[in-house]
Amino acid sequence: MTDEPFGEAGTPGSLSEKLVISPSMQIEQSDPQTVTIYLRSAGTRLRIPRALYELLLKFEIPQSLASIAGSNLRVASAIERLRDKGFLLGEGDAEQSPHRLVTDPPVRLFDCPAHKLAPSATDLVVVGIPYDLSDRAAAGARQGPSALRETSLQLLYGIDRRTGQPHGWFDADLARPILRGVTIGDCGDVFVDPGERQAQLFARIAAILGKVTGGGSLPVLLGGDAAIGFPAIELLQARLPLAVIRIGGAAPHIAAPHASFVSPSTLPARVLALPGVRRYVHVGAGERPGGIQSGLATVTAPRFRREGMAALEQCLDDGMRVYVGLDLDALVAPGDADGPESAHFAYAELHALLCGIGERYTIAGFDLVGANPLRPGWGATAMTAVHLLLTGLSAAKDRRGAEARS
Repeated sequence: MTDEPFGEAGTPGSLSEKLVISPSMQIEQSDPQTVTIYLRSAGTRLRIPRALYELLLKFEIPQSLASIAGSNLRVASAIERLRDKGFLLGEGDAEQSPHRLVTDPPVRLFDCPAHKLAPSATDLVVVGIPYDLSDRAAAGARQGPSALRETSLQLLYGIDRRTGQPHGWFDADLARPILRGVTIGDCGDVFVDPGERQAQLFARIAAILGKVTGGGSLPVLLGGDAAIGFPAIELLQARLPLAVIRIGGAAPHIAAPHASFVSPSTLPARVLALPGVRRYVHVGAGERPGGIQSGLATVTAPRFRREGMAALEQCLDDGMRVYVGLDLDALVAPGDADGPESAHFAYAELHALLCGIGERYTIAGFDLVGANPLRPGWGATAMTAVHLLLTGLSAAKDRRGAEARS
């Protein structure tokens, strides 16, 4: 770089303003000639000369542009470009929220089409949320969205060339086609910035869901831990009254919620505090007595075996609009014995439960969480999880389609 006097570039104010490196700047690659830098928060990447990188490092402590560039116009312009790209911030300026909302997974669920972050007529929109930091028991579930997508490639989404309508699948348990004509799009995974506050992540999830469901699409979330359903519930209850049915997970209780953090244990309290939520029903493990307390009802697995869907009907009115969450820890683990008093469900029981919910209630949103490929037995659980996912989607859309045609 040669010295060139400042011309019109830069005003006295901008030259004297102190700048500092963005805290989300990272190095991706380095060699003697060049360095590739990127912003973890936005995904922006630049390959710059090592000499410029050495100048950039001087901004680890606040420095003015004039003190670093001197009279070299080319250096000043290069540093200004780094600021324009977000690698440098004004001293005291807060870093902007990440510009990147989603990341592209290697494969899409069922190899369905990619879905843009915009309202559309797509019936089901899939959003992966690789986040498991609100539940220690779910550690590793952040890999769930990718693992589910990989397994789902054994059941491909297809479209008829002549009609343009999806083929759907055949449910051997019901002995009938499901999801025929139902369109599915995969938005990819929500971008998770390591170390960011949960409130920031949930605001990003809400922004994505607000965009993609604006045309009436039903949101399908792949987790992650159970807390990831909160932004979807918050969005949906603001549109129309809603009840929540969560299948699996730890026994619920009305815990005092944290002001800015949602965990599976405080999820019922946070959800029931929303003005549009009418009821929260937990199905699975639990020791709470029957009945409804503070809007929370529990249907244990043994009770469901004895009473069937009548147990839910005592908690929710027929036809009610519901958000359904399925935690895979509701499923009997491979090799474990089940029985009348088991707190976990066999696949056939969960299949019947999801179908029963779809027959009686209007499903407005669905999530599947707790898919953890790090746990023993994932190979045996993976395909079962995908079948249950399809069952839940069929429960949501096939009943609606039948109602629309009647």
